[in-house]
Amino acid sequence: MRSTDPTPLRFPRLAIALALTLASSPALAHAQDDEEDDVLLEEEEASPEGEGDDEDYDDEDYDDEEYEDEGDLQLRAPSLGMPDVGSGEGDAGEEDEAEGDDYEDEGGDEEWDETEPVEDDADLLDEVAPLPSADPTVGSWEAPRSTFSIHGYFRLRGELQDNFFLGQATRPGVADFIGNPDGDPTFAYWVPADRGVNLEGTPDRTGGTDRLRYGTMRLRVQPTLALSDDVRVHVTLDVFDNLVLGSTPESLIFAPTSSGLRPRSLPPPIDSYSLAQTPPQAGRNSFRDGIVARRAWAEVTSRGIGQLRFGRMATQWGLGMMLNSGDDIDGDFSSEVDRVMYIARFAGFYFMGAYDFASQGIQQGLTDDLQSPTFDLTSVDDLRQFAFAVARRTDEREAKETLARGGWVLDGGLHFLFQRQNRSVRTGTGTSDPDGGPTFFDFNAPNAFADVFVNRGARIFTPDLWARFRWGSLRLELEAALVAGEIDDIDSTRAADDVTQSLQLLQYGFAFESEYRLLNDKLYVRLYTGLASGDAGVDGLSQRNELLRQRSNTAQRASAFSFHPNYRVDLILFRNVLGAVSSAYYLKPGLGYDVIRSPYGQLFGASVDMIFSRAMREGQTYSAFQGGDDPQQNLGVELDFSLYYRSEDGPLTTDGFYAQFNYGLLFPLAGLELPNGGGLGRAQTLRLLLGVIF
Repeated sequence: MRSTDPTPLRFPRLAIALALTLASSPALAHAQDDEEDDVLLEEEEASPEGEGDDEDYDDEDYDDEEYEDEGDLQLRAPSLGMPDVGSGEGDAGEEDEAEGDDYEDEGGDEEWDETEPVEDDADLLDEVAPLPSADPTVGSWEAPRSTFSIHGYFRLRGELQDNFFLGQATRPGVADFIGNPDGDPTFAYWVPADRGVNLEGTPDRTGGTDRLRYGTMRLRVQPTLALSDDVRVHVTLDVFDNLVLGSTPESLIFAPTSSGLRPRSLPPPIDSYSLAQTPPQAGRNSFRDGIVARRAWAEVTSRGIGQLRFGRMATQWGLGMMLNSGDDIDGDFSSEVDRVMYIARFAGFYFMGAYDFASQGIQQGLTDDLQSPTFDLTSVDDLRQFAFAVARRTDEREAKETLARGGWVLDGGLHFLFQRQNRSVRTGTGTSDPDGGPTFFDFNAPNAFADVFVNRGARIFTPDLWARFRWGSLRLELEAALVAGEIDDIDSTRAADDVTQSLQLLQYGFAFESEYRLLNDKLYVRLYTGLASGDAGVDGLSQRNELLRQRSNTAQRASAFSFHPNYRVDLILFRNVLGAVSSAYYLKPGLGYDVIRSPYGQLFGASVDMIFSRAMREGQTYSAFQGGDDPQQNLGVELDFSLYYRSEDGPLTTDGFYAQFNYGLLFPLAGLELPNGGGLGRAQTLRLLLGVIF
């Protein structure tokens, strides 16, 4: 007869479960050892000499015994922070014990809990398990997964730009002006589209607004994949790169009529019923794609040899007057280069040499095969570029210690760029699409390349000097550059055997910044100035006007210099209207005060700056257009006010929420007035920047 008593069956099951539990739990297996350790600790606390006596407790012996008991070594993750070793003053252990921690002695010594390493290591092994190989016959469990980190920022900017065309809505009618046969593009660029046009229901062309109001956004993502401390891969992506808010509403796509696609707006316009946005796609509903890949490069470091970098990367030197990475949260422009670079450090100096793939000219690829690789079809039209630099830059921690002791720190260096190009491709080479599409080249045509190249003969030398002096709260920083060389033929419309026009290059510029801080570095007084050489043979001061193009075909020298557009000195004139500091000089005194300046990164303050600007050459100013009889060099006086705030969130002091409010007011002077341009008017701007830096 079958027994109904569950005890005989349950007892063996419980015994087996208890045995398995004891075998799999080191903490239970060593319960007796833990109790003995607790007794020893209690006796040590009771002993008057127990607090300072370490002879009976050897960490190394303890570790060896632990590993002997464990049998197999466990994979341990590297420590990401300094361990808490306690204060050693008798109260740390009580606080930790009250909080439920594993600290049980007054000296802050940590008791090893053997259950946690096993469980944590098992989780770590799962986390570092590599991705499976695409080849199923290749094992992928032998190497740990690489570490991944990410930096960048997200920003949203609101812009109100009032009268950026300076009241000169009419064009002067210069028939041969560069880039615009109807007049000057510098000011017409900023005229609102509804100004002076015949809108539906309006009998004449009067009226319209002077203001532009819009908002933009950008997410910059800069991930780094580290195989180790010495091998890394970096990428920079811009998501919604300066996307105008509301620029891609729900609507039909637009495209050239030759593509057979419908235009964006159909009667009635469907964007009137738009309730949401669609992803931007170049050529379909936007001028650019939603994601822009800017950089991808790798770096390999050898502690005893140096560092190798290769790929498309940003380049920065000194103040950023010529080469600027554009990584600040309010930046718009950047310098990228396809480069193979080697960097070495010796006796506190950095030595750099690089070869840049600046321009490769004609390239070949199958247009009907999306996987076909593209290659350079010839090297005779390549622009060869070499970069060299030597610099002394003090480690920032060492510099802060030196400055705190009342000493001074001097950094500086020289960057040298050499460019050479023998031949170039003639402008207009190829066959135009009869439907208005882009120009293409028939590589299979007979004698396809017989009349393609021109003898460029370019040799350009660009030395760039940078120096920075710091003493206490004083900072003096200078960057000065020279562009010299020659181009045998600047015309890209003629064949190689035609008459050539050579051009000499001699351009120079410098930027100087001085700043002194008071009141615990909260109050700062600054004076900035800079100069870019001018050229009387060039029309206008805007870097958008192709400054190498001379007014006279017989000109022999180009001397107009331009700063990098991301080196900003104001809010209106150089930043927006002209595009950059070019063929002019400026003087910028300023004053600021940080109401909050936390060592952990929190910042709140205000500043005010005044910028006076003047052209280098009278003949290059806008007052000299059409042979103006009263050319003037003074360009304007601008007042800029700023409020800024940064929180102290994130692991770095520069991370966190960032907000900035700007107001600018420009008083244009006679050098900006076009003859018969309708007079000058003041321009002003309001800007709001909201962002998160991570």
